[in-house]
Amino acid sequence: MTADTEPGSRPADGLDLTLTERVLFERLGWFVEVRWAAGFFALVFMALGWYVFDVRFPVLPAVLVVFGLFLYNAFFSLCAREIYQAGRISQRWLLVLAHAMVICDLLAVAGLVHFIGGVENHFIVLFIFPIIVASEFFPKITAYAYATAAAVLIHGIGWIEYALYERGHYPLQVLVAENPDRFEPLVAPGASQHWVFVFQVCFVMTFAVFTTAFIASTIADRLRQREVELEDAYHQLQSLEQVKSSFMRKTSHELRAPIGALESLLKAAERQMPDGSPGRALVTRATGRTGHMLDLIDDLLRYSRLRSAARTLGRESVELAEIVRGSAEMFRPRAEEKGLRLEVHAASARLTGVRDSLTDLVNNLVSNAIRYTPAGGAVTVRVGTEAGRPRLAVADTGIGIPDDERPHIFDEFFRGREAKAAFAHGTGLGMTIIHRVVQLHGGRIDVTSSPGEGTEFVVTFPAEADPARTPAGRRGPRA
Repeated sequence: MTADTEPGSRPADGLDLTLTERVLFERLGWFVEVRWAAGFFALVFMALGWYVFDVRFPVLPAVLVVFGLFLYNAFFSLCAREIYQAGRISQRWLLVLAHAMVICDLLAVAGLVHFIGGVENHFIVLFIFPIIVASEFFPKITAYAYATAAAVLIHGIGWIEYALYERGHYPLQVLVAENPDRFEPLVAPGASQHWVFVFQVCFVMTFAVFTTAFIASTIADRLRQREVELEDAYHQLQSLEQVKSSFMRKTSHELRAPIGALESLLKAAERQMPDGSPGRALVTRATGRTGHMLDLIDDLLRYSRLRSAARTLGRESVELAEIVRGSAEMFRPRAEEKGLRLEVHAASARLTGVRDSLTDLVNNLVSNAIRYTPAGGAVTVRVGTEAGRPRLAVADTGIGIPDDERPHIFDEFFRGREAKAAFAHGTGLGMTIIHRVVQLHGGRIDVTSSPGEGTEFVVTFPAEADPARTPAGRRGPRA
């Protein structure tokens, strides 16, 4: 089983982006990938036309146009990545990038169409694709503006080539089968010299780009409206989550003092009662239940802080091996009392994170391993680096986790059948806290277990980064 914090998921857990910004950034990334594919297939089609169908055209300028597309696509991809890594993503910057991409796409299509036959080539239909992109990113009026720009380019190609046919037109030619040295126009000879033909193609394409702009922008407007509604719903859920976390935190805090006082009183009463007295057993049971209640309150406080303070927790460079050694020393007496062998193998592993949260993570993993391992067993803790990434592994020879329960072990308040049988009282929040800490640090947790043989938890964190450039729990979309 793997609990992975990748991507996205509101890359939560990453930069503080609105839903609109996140969708725009993901669309930019998707169109970058589509552009790579489009350039590749353009080269493939040109090669097929040249070598398979014996179609001739100015191949060098056409190929240079495609490589120009690759070049500016790589440039925009790097720009998007730099903006993301610098934490400067905003709707304004995303739209600036989108404008630049659409303009470059229109010019690239115009250049490609010009060098492979102009209005004589059916691939003039490629002009509709930048219009689809524009409709995805911009309001309807802007999409129409780009449709107008596309229409101007189409008419420019058609009528300039018509006026400068001898010098400005590159007709598609095809090899004549009977004569391997003779080429003839692929389309009707001199088609682009007939004004009716040029007018027909330009009119049809103008109609096509405006129709595309209308349909695509209408659909995109409806989707954007749904995005606004989803973002409003998301903010409402966030508010409710904050209220819930605040309620849990305040309630737990208010309960802790009186229950702590009650536990102290019960312990004092228990000490004053002679062994074997009728009420001592009841007081002992009450003291135990009060202790379990305090454990639950402590876990609720810890978990509510993790849920509500994801973006305010202070980060620093932390030595994970130091935390592991401290945790091992704290739990070693409990392990020895239970007859367990606690082994620690700690090599240096530094990461950028929240020390208190990482301590909770290690303590919960070690405590659970000791709690659910029968006498005579062993608990092994290993920490180090793997491929430059800090790695923590906690293995035991305990009761294990059944296959049907493994997907639920990180759920709030979940406790498995074997866990309840081995240890009747528990909060069911320990594993949830572990998972939340891993999420906040952009890490990954893997679980392997065999019922009756033991369990191993392996947590892998990102390589240490500059805390000033690493937002809490950063994880974002790719471009």
